[in-house]
Amino acid sequence: MGWLIAVLLLIVIIFGVSSGMDSYATAQQARATIEVAQVAQVNAWGNLVTILTIALALVIFVALVAVVLWVIYKRSAVSGQRSAGSRQMPEVRPQSQISINELTQLMMLDMLRSMRAPAQPALPDRSVPSEEPVDEPFHWLK
Repeated sequence: MGWLIAVLLLIVIIFGVSSGMDSYATAQQARATIEVAQVAQVNAWGNLVTILTIALALVIFVALVAVVLWVIYKRSAVSGQRSAGSRQMPEVRPQSQISINELTQLMMLDMLRSMRAPAQPALPDRSVPSEEPVDEPFHWLK
């Protein structure tokens, strides 16, 4: 009978050790699952930061392109106004006095305009009959 008790005791010890090892394995598996969940959480935060960084860089790029296009548009509008303004009369400075140099230039311009002869027409006027003799057979070819 001692022999039976020893075998039964050995079976109980084996089941106890097996149960302890099973519990230890289950605890280690739970610990690994927790660590995987923590890694997944860190990975999710990393993905979120990456997405936000790319979105911010894209917004900054679009804003820079918009600013560059706006500056180019403003420059072209200003240069268009300058070129249109150069064909018109020069601006009058309301609260400034004309300098002696400008006054002299204006007087010279007025004098040169008065000295210029009136412009001759490019083609003579054919509507008025000329005073030339009509005995020429082809007088109208002139």
